[in-house]
Amino acid sequence: MGKMHRRDFLRLGGAATAAAVFPSIIPSSVLGAEAPSKRINIGVVGTGGMGRSLLNGALKVNGTLLRAVCDVDRYHREQAAGMINKQYGNKDCLLFNDFRELTRRDDIDAVIVATPDHWHALPAIDAVRHGKDIYVEKPLTLTIEEGRVLVAEMRKHKRIGQTGTQQRSSAGFHKAAELIRNGHLGKISRAEVKIPANNKHCPAEWTEDPVPEGLDYDMWLGPAPWAPFTRQRTHYQFRFQLDYAGGQTTNWGAHYIDIAQWALGHDEGGPVSYEGYGEFPSTGLFTAPTSINVVATYADGTILTVRNREGVLDGTVRFHGERGWIDVSRSRLLASDPKILDEKIAETGVHLYKSRSHMGDFIECVRTRKNPISDIAIGHRTTTICNIGNIAMQLRRPLQWDPSKEEFVNDAVANRMRSRAMRAPWSLA
Repeated sequence: MGKMHRRDFLRLGGAATAAAVFPSIIPSSVLGAEAPSKRINIGVVGTGGMGRSLLNGALKVNGTLLRAVCDVDRYHREQAAGMINKQYGNKDCLLFNDFRELTRRDDIDAVIVATPDHWHALPAIDAVRHGKDIYVEKPLTLTIEEGRVLVAEMRKHKRIGQTGTQQRSSAGFHKAAELIRNGHLGKISRAEVKIPANNKHCPAEWTEDPVPEGLDYDMWLGPAPWAPFTRQRTHYQFRFQLDYAGGQTTNWGAHYIDIAQWALGHDEGGPVSYEGYGEFPSTGLFTAPTSINVVATYADGTILTVRNREGVLDGTVRFHGERGWIDVSRSRLLASDPKILDEKIAETGVHLYKSRSHMGDFIECVRTRKNPISDIAIGHRTTTICNIGNIAMQLRRPLQWDPSKEEFVNDAVANRMRSRAMRAPWSLA
């Protein structure tokens, strides 16, 4: 196999294709009696903790074949490849440092993206442009503009995409959303989202560290501004730095705002006005808000609030309606009147899409070409609310939002914050 130089890959949408470089390799030891054409060949981009968890989930779905992994950290990609090789009893898993060497292969059908947030959009868009279906961890993208481009590319290329908001595939959340959509609480006045506070903290002073062997730090930074390496910048801690993520607003908020959107029937839209009064660090490396307080209002007057709280490891969303409230989290489903939870949905009522395996649902939809439960367009709308929340907290003034045009109303400053400049040579083009 000849070596592909990075200069051949500088432009994301370039004409270079993996077919010209890589042979089509099918591990004969794992094909068995099933025809290769029926297998969903999967590659994974980003193999840290979440990436390996998703990888493990995909291994358990019948009819999948994990073919390749990519990570800028050699230790992570070797660890992930070891999991795959152990499952299949061979050494056939392919390893890459550059995602384009994976997303452009002809023998990959679907790509799982589980990188840090600032790296979600580019691999996902490249995969779609090269004919791949995608599963992208939440929050879907770092910026609103990235999400708009990704959705447009998905529609243009007619691909299938699942956002990693796994709570939609949980029975408790499904039941709560279905009860609310069918009016079992009456008219909803507000939905209160509460999420964990930051679980990592950075001292006022930090030092530059040597780049660890096996980490391609320049590639880790990618489209983000250049910054000196420190261990507190990368891996899990990235999520508390606005160059790479949006803090707990986008981390946990993406899960519970998503359930609010689903239950309220706003998957194709969102609130029209926002106010935010968060607190941000004044020293140290971290820049994401440490105190989150966002109030958003839908066109019908329903209020959505998002706040963080200390000392909890999970979030919750409580819906307040004319008949009381329903509160749902990963560990419980409660109601002001428990009898509400036993009420049946009418046969002619709203019966929401049902999934009991988020990864399994994605793989099934790759086969059927139907939209999965957390379609990429749905994930984009949820992530947009998260990102607007952070913008509102930064600007500390009311914002008006047009969900149909996906722009702020008469606010040039806020509209500029929908996107960010990317460090060369990276772009969304």
